[in-house]
Amino acid sequence: MQRASNRLELIDFLRGIAILEMLVTHFSTYFPPLASKVITYTETAMALFVLLAGFMVGRECQKFAMSPKRQTIVLWKRALRIVIVQCVIIVTVGVPLHLLGMPGAGVGESLSEFLARSVTLQNQIGLIHILPTFIPLFAVSPLILWALSRNLDAAVLTVSVALFCLGHYRPYLLDSGDPTIFPFLLFQLYFVIGCTLGTYSSIRHSVELEHPKRWFAFSVALLAASMFVVHSKVLPPGLVSTHPLNLFGLAYHVPIILALCLFSMSYLSVLQRVWGYSLVTRFGRHALLAFVLHLYLAKVIGVLNHFATVPAALNYILVLASVAAMDAAIRSYEARRTRPDPPGWTRAVGALFR
Repeated sequence: MQRASNRLELIDFLRGIAILEMLVTHFSTYFPPLASKVITYTETAMALFVLLAGFMVGRECQKFAMSPKRQTIVLWKRALRIVIVQCVIIVTVGVPLHLLGMPGAGVGESLSEFLARSVTLQNQIGLIHILPTFIPLFAVSPLILWALSRNLDAAVLTVSVALFCLGHYRPYLLDSGDPTIFPFLLFQLYFVIGCTLGTYSSIRHSVELEHPKRWFAFSVALLAASMFVVHSKVLPPGLVSTHPLNLFGLAYHVPIILALCLFSMSYLSVLQRVWGYSLVTRFGRHALLAFVLHLYLAKVIGVLNHFATVPAALNYILVLASVAAMDAAIRSYEARRTRPDPPGWTRAVGALFR
């Protein structure tokens, strides 16, 4: 039981790290230039989210093999819940931003046009653009699990790499409307790799590698080499681009994610004693809920800065307050959902965000 708990806690911790990385990335415009640059250099939150989402899907591969129809419905329900959450966000965040005339929120469009483009995922509004990436990933996940359950791992990875290579040259081939910030053809590779790793870990009943500290040392060396190539200007300007995740972006992001995962795997028992660890894992246990809470709070701060000159010190306070508010809300949810007769709102949140 303890080993199983630690395995899940490792994933929760990594998801929590992704949440915090996403949070500081979205707030980086309020930080000093040096801090903002460091954050930009190491930002891999979305890639890590997609990888971990695929990992958790892959862990269900054995269940899928025994009951493919039932597990397909489970996965499609997960995609449907994301669609519902996205629609709620559009109505409660997108529409107010549009009515306020915020940049990028359908300025010049009628409300009906804005709603139609939003619901059909044709516009890309900051933060609101994130969840739609997961909808097609969960929609095609039964096909991925079907292939993995029949030991077609090599075929699945080959097709995924081929799609990524196609996306390297035409990343927006499957997109409609505004060019998406996280193209499906590119980020599906992380999801497929995550599914493969999750399937392998469920067979082994462990997510841990042998000699993780040695692998961590290797990942650090790989990361140093990758950062040297990308940031030392040894290649002609304009040749190296890491966003939205081309071949250079993949070579740059993978060592960062490897180093983070292997460090967490190697020193989890030490990290568990560090201040703030419980907050990180709490955010990771409720990653979707934490993201939505962050979205609302970040947009409030963004609107304040758009319509008023907010002092830097006040922005720092607002950022810290938003983290505290997220933590308080999730704590309240966790405390109330364990009651014998939990309030109706906790049941609704649990049904939508589990």
